[in-house]
Amino acid sequence: LGEEQGSWSTEGLAGSMAPDGTYTASAPSAEAGVIKVSVGPLTGAARVRVIPPFPWTYDFEAHDGEAPPREWIHATGRYTVRDLGGSKGLFRAADNSVARRVRTMIGATNAANYTIEADVRATERRRQMGDVGVIAQRYVLVLFGNSQRIELHPWQAADEMTVRAPFTWKADTWYRLKLRVETLPEATRVQAKAWPAGSPEPDAWLLEKVDPIGHREGSPGLYSDAGSDIMFDNIRVYANR
Repeated sequence: LGEEQGSWSTEGLAGSMAPDGTYTASAPSAEAGVIKVSVGPLTGAARVRVIPPFPWTYDFEAHDGEAPPREWIHATGRYTVRDLGGSKGLFRAADNSVARRVRTMIGATNAANYTIEADVRATERRRQMGDVGVIAQRYVLVLFGNSQRIELHPWQAADEMTVRAPFTWKADTWYRLKLRVETLPEATRVQAKAWPAGSPEPDAWLLEKVDPIGHREGSPGLYSDAGSDIMFDNIRVYANR
């Protein structure tokens, strides 16, 4: 095709394309879509995510439609945005299939030194409660419904690395989760707590771990094992203070 110039276009993106194929976001806000190029008879496309710097807040009140944010990974078809009893939030229906355990990534894989907080809730279904949690820098904090405990997983397959404690929590009740990860020169410090939403935050961390072979970076995210309906709301992600 020699020196023929490509024709660029976008789909679902608010920014602009330069003739050389450079995409410029319209504002420092999250978005996702497709960039397309045509050169003679040839066409190509690539998916694009725009991830702004911290802090982020998701309360879903101004969210348009039922689909979860487009820039999230492993969210579409699993979660919907709906009214959860007076305010909008993220909902996942009970799922007894092999796909019931879902990790949804909501940011860039190279994020580090940040905190994620979220309000979480699980229903009870046939005397079963689902499991719900948050992810920061590849560490997963989970409230387990049936066993009434809280666990911090550096690597879920390696149980000897898990930190856990009893935690009594009720169905159909909101709880606040907080997970903070700090990358140190020769280790990674992970701190976590949980408490009833709307109550004062406890001063002390409930779970702590200094991981000598720690994860150095990783996307924020959400975790759900939907043995019953699962809900998230008031998600915040921000750089450590």
